[in-house]
Amino acid sequence: MSNAMSESGRGPWAALMHGGSGVRARAGSTTPSRDAAPGEATVGDVMTRDVAVARTRDTLAFAGQVILWRGIRHLPIVDPDGRLVGMLSDADLLEHLLEGPAGSRPVAEFMSCPVTTVGLDVPVVAAARLMSEAKIGALPVMKGDKLVGLLTTSDVLAERGRAPRKSHVSTTPRAGDVMRRHLLTVLPTSTLESAIAKLLDANLRHLVVVDGEGHILGIVSDRDVRSAVGDPVKSLAMGGGARGPVGERHVETIMTRNPVTVGPEVSVTDVAEIFVDERIGAVPVVRADDTVLGMISYVDIIAHFVGRRR
Repeated sequence: MSNAMSESGRGPWAALMHGGSGVRARAGSTTPSRDAAPGEATVGDVMTRDVAVARTRDTLAFAGQVILWRGIRHLPIVDPDGRLVGMLSDADLLEHLLEGPAGSRPVAEFMSCPVTTVGLDVPVVAAARLMSEAKIGALPVMKGDKLVGLLTTSDVLAERGRAPRKSHVSTTPRAGDVMRRHLLTVLPTSTLESAIAKLLDANLRHLVVVDGEGHILGIVSDRDVRSAVGDPVKSLAMGGGARGPVGERHVETIMTRNPVTVGPEVSVTDVAEIFVDERIGAVPVVRADDTVLGMISYVDIIAHFVGRRR
């Protein structure tokens, strides 16, 4: 475990939540409600073991370098004695580094706490259910009071994608079965102000950018927004961000062009592999002519694998 330790994204507009299934909100409290049955995959089997950390006295700029160097989305924060006390996400980082001198301040001022944690012997399906319900992108894994790993959405998707193959299931649901058909779209000429308002009002992470006939042109994520304007709530209240008024800028200036898409016939296990390989959290589902049918996210797939209807 390195001091400087891996992965995925907290809900963009909400704080970390905590709940049951053998997890607690206080760092180091990891009393599972049940251990895995024989042959059932556990958190310890699939977690990321090489985890980077920052200490409470490290600066936000230093934590940002760790996140960038390691290509991760969540960074556990530990106190001088090495005890887990918080988490910092890439969304937190983007929001505050764009606000000027924040980079020189201690990371403890910006971390989220308390932190939901999980034990080594908790079944992956139970941890995945919690992540789905609470929209948590990463769970620190504890052995007593010691941080021993991180369970990320990528870890869960990789393991759940293997599960049908291991159990010799011949058919799996398709993207068209699991996707969300109700999605919000914007035009490339829409203002950032209107796009941000849509994301906030619907508590969404992604907007699909389409032309006048519904053909996909791009995608705008909460990360794109934070990279462009910092805190989206503040940007609306103040009328702008670090790079100009949101009412005067257009969506096309920040959207991701030529995004990864899938057809409705693609299996959810293949979509899960795309998320892991491409390090993305959602893909639009499109017809052969590139008109948009829906959106499928890692939350939708995890919810499917743990039997939750969304």
